[in-house]
Amino acid sequence: MLKKILFRERTNVQFIFATAGALIGLTALLLSLQLILDVQSFHSNEEELFGPNSVVIQKKVTKLTTIGINSTEFMPEDLKRLREKEFITDVAPFASADFKVGISEVEGDGLPHFYADMFFQSIPNRFMDIDVDWNWNEQSEFIPIVLPRDFIMIINYGFAQSQGMNQISEDLLMAARLTIHINGNGQKTQMIGRVVGFSQKISSILVPESFLTYSNALYGNGNIQNPSRVFITTKDDSYGELEELMEEMNLDISKSAIDVAKIKTIIAVVIGIFGIASILIMLLSLLGFVQYSQLVLSKASYEIKTLLRIGYSIRQIVNTFIRQLSFTFGIITVSAVVIMLIVKYLMVNPWLEKNGINIEGSSLLIAIVTAVLCFVLFIFANYVNVKKTVRSQGNA
Repeated sequence: MLKKILFRERTNVQFIFATAGALIGLTALLLSLQLILDVQSFHSNEEELFGPNSVVIQKKVTKLTTIGINSTEFMPEDLKRLREKEFITDVAPFASADFKVGISEVEGDGLPHFYADMFFQSIPNRFMDIDVDWNWNEQSEFIPIVLPRDFIMIINYGFAQSQGMNQISEDLLMAARLTIHINGNGQKTQMIGRVVGFSQKISSILVPESFLTYSNALYGNGNIQNPSRVFITTKDDSYGELEELMEEMNLDISKSAIDVAKIKTIIAVVIGIFGIASILIMLLSLLGFVQYSQLVLSKASYEIKTLLRIGYSIRQIVNTFIRQLSFTFGIITVSAVVIMLIVKYLMVNPWLEKNGINIEGSSLLIAIVTAVLCFVLFIFANYVNVKKTVRSQGNA
């Protein structure tokens, strides 16, 4: 009975526009949120698509460098300058071996005979782009080594073919031991090393910091070495600042790293704008529902006063009104979730798979919780508005 009395003067146009706005806004919000979660679950061979950029920087080699007038080393003031940049969140110079290093096979482990002069470097563990056992101490059986993935590509598709050698699989190289020849500070020694992984991002032969600190102290010449390469982590959306830094300090940065930073910035801006637009639509639809409630209650002011005089409470009237709005916005919420799922699984995911982009299945929980929170927000805002309006009419 109360429902028929209160809603007999329903304004259909206002209601339709408010409902359509809420459906469009909530659907857009859930889609943008789920898209962010899906993209975050995607990471290329280099790094995650969203999140901080980890970039290796070095100074460009110029004609002046060739004739010895300037240097590609990073001086302490250069490192201080990098740390003072607001968009750079972490700075870690590469540490280098202060001794000569050679690598050869261990006879019987399946590798062809070879000997090559190498160089060892290390970086803090937090910058490693692969998950490996990276601990070393004096009692360790072998030295863990991480090679650039390009290294084995060059061996297999360049050096091995030109020299008539057998190609080497990654599994074989990781299973075999290597003899590490160390020569420095008047001492020579041999140690066993083993490849534990391949880095997509870092084009250096990496060993643990603990090993390099130990061996430099024992076999190093005591020379103070300024780093020639530095690992930096920058905030996302910082492509412009990174480009300015390149010009400012004459830096040489991998083009792929620049492209990743650019893509991150563009995607973050586009999704951010889409998300903000959907929130604005949601707020406008909330305002539309509030105005709709006020309009309906205003037209039913005589009926409300009569109901209050004959014994109905404000709470009964408010609850009747809110139940109707809860039913309406419940349908909107469920519809928005269903539309989001349809778009995700029948349109977006097939298109990505068709173009060779495989995204790990991200959880739908956050999107569903967001939909529920929006439902609660709408009902709460309308409850406060309806209660205030009914009370004012009752006191009039």
